This record gives sequence, C-alpha cells and structure tokens, in this order.
Amino acid sequence: MRPHHGLAIVVAFAICFGAALPASAQRFEFEKRDQRGNVEGKRASCEVYARIAQVQADANQRYRCGFTGPRWTRDALPHFRWCRFARRDSVREEQRERARDLNSCFDKLGDFDD
Repeated sequence: MRPHHGLAIVVAFAICFGAALPASAQRFEFEKRDQRGNVEGKRASCEVYARIAQVQADANQRYRCGFTGPRWTRDALPHFRWCRFARRDSVREEQRERARDLNSCFDKLGDFDD
C-alpha cells in the first residue's frame, strides 16, 4: 500500500460523512476577536482538517484501536480551534500521524489482499 493511500481513503470518508452532517454542524467560524477569522482560506482549511480529524477519531473508536489523548477526541471543535494557530505543515503532519496510527490498527485487523 502506498503511504498516502490510507490518508486519501480517510479524506474521501470525511467528505462523504461531512455531507451528512446537520446544517447546524456544517460550518465552523473563527471568533470575532480572532484576527485569523479574516482569512477565509485558513478557516476553510481548518474546517476540513477538523472534519477529517473527527472521522479519524470515530474510526479509532469504531474499530477499537485504543488510541487516546487530544489527537483522538471525537469532537471536531477542539481540532478546529487547534488548527487556527497551527502552521500548515503541523496540520498536515497531525493528519498523517493519525492516518499512520489507524493504518497500523487496520493492519492488525487483517487484510483481504493476503
């Protein structure tokens, strides 16, 4: 399996499930006093990051992987809030680390390609 294959699957999964969220959960906003709120690209990037993090955390629980800590909270809002002040490379690395952890968990569950 290519290293980015797992991340691509998680992203696709997040997009599918993101569309199913209720309208009240569809959009994250920066707080009015947050100067970064004026940058739509950062808000959009953090919203997508938070949704992917939530899907990854849900998979952690669903498949009983056992990962814990702030990285694995199922509430998207803390992920969004962390992202606001994180550098893009840090955001990408955090996503990759969760994907790597999940892939190691899934490998233990077995693979139909064997």
